[in-house]
Amino acid sequence: MNLRKLVMGAAVLSLLAMPMAAMAGFDLTVNIGADDQAHFDFNGGPSHHTPMIWKAAKQLQNAKHTLWKARDDFHGHKGDAIQAIDAALDQLRICEGQ
Repeated sequence: MNLRKLVMGAAVLSLLAMPMAAMAGFDLTVNIGADDQAHFDFNGGPSHHTPMIWKAAKQLQNAKHTLWKARDDFHGHKGDAIQAIDAALDQLRICEGQ
């Protein structure tokens, strides 16, 4: 599967999930390391993943951590953005067949 199509598909899915996430609320007090691991096997390391998938997952993880640490909630969109990243990580895990 083309990585660009995968990422675009994850983005569309996350946009569709945002209204449900907004109704459910979002807890930013969660342990971010455990939360990352729940969506993608980072503990397995790069040798357990396709190189392009690993690179994409690490970039998404970095973006998530940057948002997580930001003091601003970006007009209420910080939680939605983090959930979209989690959805993209889920799609990478599914794509790789883990």
